[in-house]
Amino acid sequence: MINNLSIQNFAILEEMDLNFHNGLTVITGETGAGKSILLHAIRSSLGGKVKGTAVRSGADKAIVEIEVSLGGDINTCRRIINASGRSRAFFNEEPFKEKDYLDRVKSIADFHGQHEQQYIMNRETHIDFLDTFAKLNNDVSKLEDVYQHLVKAENDLDRAIEKQTQASDRKELLVFQLQEIELISPLLGEDETLMTDFKILKHADKLLTTANDLNARITEQDNSLYNELADIRKELEEISSIDEHVVPHLISLEEALNALMDTSEGLRKYATQIDHNPEQLERVESRLQEIESLKRKYGGSLETVINYYDEIAIELESFKSLINEIDELTESINRFRQDYQRMAVKLHELRSNSIQDLCSKIETELALLNIPGASFEVRLNLTPSNNSQIEMKGQTVKYGSKGFDQIEFYLSANPGESAKPLTDVASGGEVSRIMLAIKTIFQKVDPVDTLVFDEIDAGISGIAAEKVADALSNLSKSKQIICVTHLPQIAAKANHHLHISKMQKDGRTIVKIDYLKDEEKVQTIAQLFSGETITPGTLDSAKGLMGGAHG
Repeated sequence: MINNLSIQNFAILEEMDLNFHNGLTVITGETGAGKSILLHAIRSSLGGKVKGTAVRSGADKAIVEIEVSLGGDINTCRRIINASGRSRAFFNEEPFKEKDYLDRVKSIADFHGQHEQQYIMNRETHIDFLDTFAKLNNDVSKLEDVYQHLVKAENDLDRAIEKQTQASDRKELLVFQLQEIELISPLLGEDETLMTDFKILKHADKLLTTANDLNARITEQDNSLYNELADIRKELEEISSIDEHVVPHLISLEEALNALMDTSEGLRKYATQIDHNPEQLERVESRLQEIESLKRKYGGSLETVINYYDEIAIELESFKSLINEIDELTESINRFRQDYQRMAVKLHELRSNSIQDLCSKIETELALLNIPGASFEVRLNLTPSNNSQIEMKGQTVKYGSKGFDQIEFYLSANPGESAKPLTDVASGGEVSRIMLAIKTIFQKVDPVDTLVFDEIDAGISGIAAEKVADALSNLSKSKQIICVTHLPQIAAKANHHLHISKMQKDGRTIVKIDYLKDEEKVQTIAQLFSGETITPGTLDSAKGLMGGAHG
């Protein structure tokens, strides 16, 4: 249950700290006093949608925090809303992402207002009400899991079949490319080696002629470089015997002569190794052209050619596994369909068996809420489908995550009238009472301890108001009820009465929220009877109503 609400700079509420209690708490006040804002603050603290406009004018952020009892433990739920519209959420001082926070706190309180009223007016939600009543939510969750697996397997199978269909042309191309590369079987770096060999073979004549000519000029000719330097060496030897300072130059010259001899010998050997082979040149040139052709087709370098070859091989291998994949997916789909079929039929039977009980209970509650003789029906329908693989009683039917049942509520509010879809015939007052009837019935299966009602009394008065007041009072014996009301009949039943008023101070709106004492309750309930003008008669009516409510 909610123990406390703390607010800072939320809408027109500057600062407030408010305790809540067990039983039925009603909230009254003039239109625009801030009743709905108070409920909005509670809803916001529990993950409800918020905007930057919720921040009080002049403030940069709003803070709403509630203290709640859960399983005997005290917990705090806090939202910090910035004027920019961004918000942060904390549970017991631990920060949570918005979605995770909502999942964490969603079972603390159940809100009934115009949005929730619209919820039951959407026929798509009727199946959820029935499943909650019949305690089938776990079964539905298991079916949803199987359904998701089935849908995924069917989608995977469609993609695999499409891939197999496209694979024929694709495979033919890839096989051709694979064979083309395999036929040449290039090695990484081979193009560089071939280019080196090609240049040597192409210029073999020039290399041989030049090597022989240089060898002759260095050592073989009479006027070779070696002979010239040898004559110079003799002259240096003569003068070195006169002046030893010339000896280093003589040594350098000796080294040069040795180097010339080594160079000459190297060129001679090099010339003997040159292979003037036109046939080899043709082979190298042909191989080089083949490799260059592959490079142009498959990426510009031998590395990309070889990588592409590996990719082709992997993709072709995947084509081989497509048949196995399709067989496995088909087997999985058959298994999921069998599981889904079995679970959906079971759900259908359980829903069918619970419908009459739900209808009887809602009709009983509606009678207590001053809709006597109302006829409430839950119709379960199936939609035939030729494209479905799921059957019910020999007929293939449309199905979804919750099974193949279509559930819709029907209502006849007056005896003798045929039942019509609830979404078409219920008035605002009737919808409020139907929702109250459902919540009353669901109190034993609903884990939520706190119910918050806004506009539950819309469109009702007189005896109907008394009946609704009785229902809320009875419901408050097992749930904490917080209810905004304009009806004296409901206010008189309250265990706790909050009254909201507002005033102007220093040019700003100030909201005042107080728990009323017994005499103040009488005054407020009298105002609900007659407006601002309170007469002795309305005071007597208020006292009588309170006496009857608590007598």
